[in-house]
Amino acid sequence: MKTYKLDQPAAASNHLDYDRDLNDQQRQVVRAGSGPLLVIAGAGSGKTHTLTYRMAHLVDRGVDPRNILLLTFTNRASRSMTSRASSLVGLNVTRLWGGTFHSTAHRILRRHAGRLGYPDDYTVIDREDASTLMKACISDADVGHLERRFPRASVLVNAYSFARNTGRALENVLDERYPYFAHLCHPISAILNVYEIRKKQMGLMDFDDLLINWQRLLTEHDEVHQVLASRFEYILVDEYQDTNHIQGVIIDEMASVHQNLMVVGDDCQSIYAFRGAEYRNILEFPERYPDCREFRLETNYRSTPQILDLANRSIAHNSDQYEKTLRADRPEGPAPAHVHLRDANQQAAFVCQRILELVDEGLQLEDIAVLYRSHHHSMELQVEMTRCEIPFVVRSGLRFFEQAHIKDALAYLRFLYNCRDELAFLRLVRQWYGIGQKRAQRIWRYLSDQPDTLSAVDDEGLLQKLPGRAAGSWQSASKLLVELRTQRLAESPDILLQTLLKSDFRDHIHSSYENADNRISDLEQLANYAAQFESLDTFLGQISLLTGISGQEIGVGPVQDDQYVCLSSIHQAKGLEWTAVFVLNLAHGEFPHRRALEEELGMEEERRLFYVATTRARDELYLCHPFKASRRGGGPVIQRESKFVEEIRDECAADGSELPWEDWRIEG
Repeated sequence: MKTYKLDQPAAASNHLDYDRDLNDQQRQVVRAGSGPLLVIAGAGSGKTHTLTYRMAHLVDRGVDPRNILLLTFTNRASRSMTSRASSLVGLNVTRLWGGTFHSTAHRILRRHAGRLGYPDDYTVIDREDASTLMKACISDADVGHLERRFPRASVLVNAYSFARNTGRALENVLDERYPYFAHLCHPISAILNVYEIRKKQMGLMDFDDLLINWQRLLTEHDEVHQVLASRFEYILVDEYQDTNHIQGVIIDEMASVHQNLMVVGDDCQSIYAFRGAEYRNILEFPERYPDCREFRLETNYRSTPQILDLANRSIAHNSDQYEKTLRADRPEGPAPAHVHLRDANQQAAFVCQRILELVDEGLQLEDIAVLYRSHHHSMELQVEMTRCEIPFVVRSGLRFFEQAHIKDALAYLRFLYNCRDELAFLRLVRQWYGIGQKRAQRIWRYLSDQPDTLSAVDDEGLLQKLPGRAAGSWQSASKLLVELRTQRLAESPDILLQTLLKSDFRDHIHSSYENADNRISDLEQLANYAAQFESLDTFLGQISLLTGISGQEIGVGPVQDDQYVCLSSIHQAKGLEWTAVFVLNLAHGEFPHRRALEEELGMEEERRLFYVATTRARDELYLCHPFKASRRGGGPVIQRESKFVEEIRDECAADGSELPWEDWRIEG
């Protein structure tokens, strides 16, 4: 099959005007010839625009669209780029192979799955179906799942997925990410073996199988490898810094014949290591392709020079990166504000007041975002925004008090306050090992028939009615409930939550949820928040008022139904932008996270996360530093400035340059 050399002149399409539509750096990328190309595309530099024109240029120069492969991380991005490229060249570019890694794998496997022992009509199962099957395999394997601390099916699915996508041994993944279950490596391996057998017998593939089987076709079947690698003359990969180990291997195999591989990404925006992304893929690309040519896209069309100055100064402290400097295409704007605040409550009050001022100045709610490192950083703000009737949407998931692990903990407090609350009781009792829906209902019927439901939780009569596993589990549950029952009138709600967190309830969090440590941090923050309430009644009353907001007014007039301030984790905000951005809890140990402070690689990823946060802002950026934090069992703790702020402040003091922000101190 012919490889086209793009350096040769050809008649350009009337729709393509490179001088008008592209800057110098973008034109160099679009018009680059054959061979491996590495494009380091800074935030807001027109990466998608450049990729689109590159595709259009290929087709305009005579490459058959069917011989082009575009790999993206969303099908929507692929459709948008191919549609736009089609309009530029006046041809049906949508004939090219474009889509996510998984959708492309599925398309290939539909033709070749039989070579791997799968039926042609194999079925792809989602995470929910995978968890259902894994649950059955836990029972079928019969290798220790009766142990109280055994992980639930969904946790096993996630752990196994991480191991497969990163190419790491299960034992290592358990040691580093799930140390709570590290001693169960042998029985877990046995269960995963059953899971693999059952999938094959049923003609099923999960999402991870799609990638693994695509790789197997390329590495185990030379004839398939030759057909696929020969067909695709040009391969373009978007967001290359987010690829994982197996995706990196697939890309290299697919490009092995023609070597016409263009990868586009920004190592400074590689923030998904917790999902298995391997940023070494982009850093080591020149080592794997020694004859590759490197390009930089450094003109930023999103942010003001002041915001980019701050972002550039911060990311310069990372040593493991491709050096680049973002340059603004926009005029001067206001300096970012580093806002010194008393505590999280004043932080919430400031953000709400400033949002109202911005709206009064003509900004739309949808042009404003509040970003944070950890979900619990937004808790006080969600409370204050609800009180101020400022509509908001949480992009990082559910609102804080609607998350499952928060509701699990609150179920205990609701039952203590109102022992007739059957819903709360059924939620808390099903958290205990060996107690399912039917047994929970039987326990509830026994308790509700007693004169005092709460006093009956440790009745011997109830214990005798339960079978072995459930009896042992209920004995632990009732012991906890008795302790909480004793405390409920004498202690504040934060003490009740502390008691809960010191109990076997932690086993439930570890066994039931991914990222258990983060969820426990959420619960610890919930206990800190509860300390300001004198009684269980007032605390639960406050929580009940936070289930919704009126959305009718925000103090400056009517609000459209689709107008909301966006609250988002920084991870979820990547690729988005807003006119005004607030970054919460820029304090030492919070952002960067205390665990990251212990290792250099962790700090570099946290700094990349800060870089992503700052470059989401177009015009206004507010960096919030709460000076004090509450800690359970003690008084307020003084919080240092974030390491990201300190290092720039020290640098400016050393060289005599001006700070890239204004320091604001809030009164009141």
